[in-house]
Amino acid sequence: MRNSFSYLSFDYVHSTDWTMGTADDNYVFHVLNSYVDALRDYVFEFALLKVWGRRDLKHLLGVFSRHRNVKGVVSLRPLNDGYPKSIQITLKGDSSDSTRYIAHMLGGIEVKAIYENGIEHWGFLFPNDESAKSFLNMVNKKGIVKRYNLNEADMDNIMANALRKAELLLTPSEYKITKIAYSKGYFEVPRLIKLDELARELGLSKATIDEYIRSAIRKILEHVFTDEA
Repeated sequence: MRNSFSYLSFDYVHSTDWTMGTADDNYVFHVLNSYVDALRDYVFEFALLKVWGRRDLKHLLGVFSRHRNVKGVVSLRPLNDGYPKSIQITLKGDSSDSTRYIAHMLGGIEVKAIYENGIEHWGFLFPNDESAKSFLNMVNKKGIVKRYNLNEADMDNIMANALRKAELLLTPSEYKITKIAYSKGYFEVPRLIKLDELARELGLSKATIDEYIRSAIRKILEHVFTDEA
């Protein structure tokens, strides 16, 4: 029974995305959480944006308003006066050209998404090397993967160690549902329990269970792989 997964990290010049037009701007866009709405073809990024000057911020807001992949700035809240300025921001994007949407369709779990000066830094967990390599082939058609690392990640060790600290990282619902899923073999390969079975057992929808688990795993893996790439 295989309990190891493939962790892929890479730097990316996404030639068809909004980040391509920001190479001259001094900023860091750190995605704290994301949501893929596969039914309505949207993705949402909940991020912390840090900019070092007024010109950088003005240009970034202009890129957000003009680029075809950005469907809207859902929220924008400055956290301090002056510069460097930190801003909480939520972007709504088009899934048709989304890196995370491609990963989502191949069973990937997003661990890291940080954009700075036109370069995207990504980290994803995939069920196997084949899925990770298929993903790389697809994103290479929309940009340039500048470098990547593909390593084995032992989920038993990651989950066992991280769950000891999980109450500090997760919301109560994320912790409860992820712990139950782990104990019932949801993360085994093949799975010992399916998502719909978990949903029936917990009295929640499949979408809700999936979102809690993905959010929890993202937080755990971001903590585990914080020093990667």
